[in-house]
Amino acid sequence: MKKARLITQPGTPTAYTGDQETDARTALTRGLAEYLSMLSFKAPGGRELRFDKVLDTWAEPEDGAKYPRAIVTGTGSGIYDASSLTPDKPTTRNQLPAPDGRYLISSCVFVQDLSVEVWANDPPARRAIVAGLESAFNPVDFMYGFVLELPFYFNERATFSLKDMAYPDNEQDAMRRHRNAVFTVTGEVPVVNLFTYPLAKPSFHLDEVGPDVVIPGLVLTDC
Repeated sequence: MKKARLITQPGTPTAYTGDQETDARTALTRGLAEYLSMLSFKAPGGRELRFDKVLDTWAEPEDGAKYPRAIVTGTGSGIYDASSLTPDKPTTRNQLPAPDGRYLISSCVFVQDLSVEVWANDPPARRAIVAGLESAFNPVDFMYGFVLELPFYFNERATFSLKDMAYPDNEQDAMRRHRNAVFTVTGEVPVVNLFTYPLAKPSFHLDEVGPDVVIPGLVLTDC
């Protein structure tokens, strides 16, 4: 199963597909969760950390679970924004290869704030993960944020940008050795529909009409 892929070079061509496993909102949460699951972080003392599990639906922290973990969820309502996108036209760029031949048409983008909640066992691990995520959320030098290619959503590309971060510590979590951090990341992805267009419009060309030419439905009369 193909996972979300980080785009590291500007101008990388897109190879669209007709594969749709999810809606636009879930495409954002799933894509970001898959990206986080590929990361590793260097902690003090040479310790290497990776997320034991990254969820894309809300869940309570589990007693006895392996940490660090991360959870990606939507925050509030997403917005369908047509103001920043000119509706697509059918071109070879957004046409699926033969024998499919359909066109991917998008008239708006879906914009959603995403909560990335990270759980660690100790403050040094949390600091290392947060520092690593600050870099992972800005991994390239040609833009703010990053772009992921989503093979489970038409191979479309989603853009993510870091918005804010907090350490929501409390006494109960400290007693349970839970150290968490919460990032807010804004995600945007085109909302796609598949359309089929006729390859050509029927037409005919009439060169000449004479007394011996018969056209069905056409009656010639003397004027």
